[in-house]
Amino acid sequence: MRLTLTLLALCVACLLAACGAGTNSDTKPAKPAVSLDDQADRDWRFRSQYKAHMRHLWIDCNRIAGAGRGELEPTWHEIRASAMDITARAKLLGGYWADIEARCGSISECVEEEDRIGASDELKAMGAACDGCHLATWSPAYLHVTLDTMDRWLNKQTAEHGAGEVDVEPPPAIPNRAAMQGLWDRYQKAESRLTKWDPVGVKNHLEAIRPVAAERAQLWKTVGDNAEKLVALATAGKRDGMKEAYTAITVACAGCHGKQTDQREIMAPMAWE
Repeated sequence: MRLTLTLLALCVACLLAACGAGTNSDTKPAKPAVSLDDQADRDWRFRSQYKAHMRHLWIDCNRIAGAGRGELEPTWHEIRASAMDITARAKLLGGYWADIEARCGSISECVEEEDRIGASDELKAMGAACDGCHLATWSPAYLHVTLDTMDRWLNKQTAEHGAGEVDVEPPPAIPNRAAMQGLWDRYQKAESRLTKWDPVGVKNHLEAIRPVAAERAQLWKTVGDNAEKLVALATAGKRDGMKEAYTAITVACAGCHGKQTDQREIMAPMAWE
């Protein structure tokens, strides 16, 4: 009996000790994980918008393939929605390149006609197309959106553009970045030649920009046109032609990846088998 009471007393003592430890003021509750939608999270400043576009295109393609290939009846609404998203992104990104290509032609015509004001206006419009693409594809941090900038905006204050910190994770050194830097160099030189009124120099630099812009514009047109075909086919509930349109999109993407991403690992969309 005594042994039983002794054991019971020990159990009660242990229980009280455990409860006391739980109420110790030095013990802090576990910190909850930061939500990806937490407004206190500022890391999104370093996330590339271009990568986000590419990842969404990858998702769209895989959803189209998953919903359309095979023997079962395609899930038409998913194909249509995904193809519409591809169309919108292709028009957004391709539109900038098409505008740049068109401006090259307009500037050359103005130079031939000795229309300095017209050439200058068209060159500024080309620069605006470049800036528009940058705003749609660069990370906010690479656009000089700093923590100080954000804090000032949240307090309804203006902030000096480009002041303070810059992106600590700039775009990787891949062929695409080198190509963009080359275009920027040509643009600046064309602007300088135009200021000095050197028509031959202006046209020479534009001739280096135009084929790059034309190639990019055509690539996105191929993607967009075939995505529109998929939208039309899915809307009509027709399967014939879907594989060909989907394949044209993924081949265009793969061709660009091969030229612009070097040896980086690419998440290629599923093949339509």
